[in-house]
Amino acid sequence: MKQNEPERRVRVRDATTLRALAHPLRLRLLRYLLAAGPRTAAQCADALDDTGSNCSYHLRQLARHGLIERVPAEGSNRRDRPWRAAATGLELLPDPDDAEGQQITDALTAIELDEVFRSLQRYQHQQHKLTDEWRESATFHSYTLSLTPEELRHLTLTLDAVIRPYLRPLRTAPPSDARPVSLNLQAYPTPEFI
Repeated sequence: MKQNEPERRVRVRDATTLRALAHPLRLRLLRYLLAAGPRTAAQCADALDDTGSNCSYHLRQLARHGLIERVPAEGSNRRDRPWRAAATGLELLPDPDDAEGQQITDALTAIELDEVFRSLQRYQHQQHKLTDEWRESATFHSYTLSLTPEELRHLTLTLDAVIRPYLRPLRTAPPSDARPVSLNLQAYPTPEFI
């Protein structure tokens, strides 16, 4: 069994790279490459229900900012070479004094939340295609906790440490029946009590 790949997280701080990500298709392409592994523009287009030329353009934009890269050539056909995520994940950390970076991060968060909601809707409409075992394994829990900021940070770091070994880009030899699974965890002060 192969060892898991080392993690390569990228901290995105500059407004230019944040702006490059602040496009719904680019964010979907990046998420898809993280989940599916290396794919060509045509494969991305099929999976995301878009055109190959549009996906190709947006993949090149992501590559321009170092967010994705071409898989090293094994043959001579450069056009059909797949793309892959350049990192296993991103941390969006704009400069707190950069108002433009903060606005772009807010827009990115809105796009990401919208995509999470759409993904949940797609799951809801397609869950009947899954085996009982997969349907029964899926879970939707909502908790209201009572925490200090330090406890929240500790909890999220602990959960993150438990989840990381299962990240698809890092797991090189998952069991044969493993498939991509979306896990979303949001933890924030309840707005009604702010």
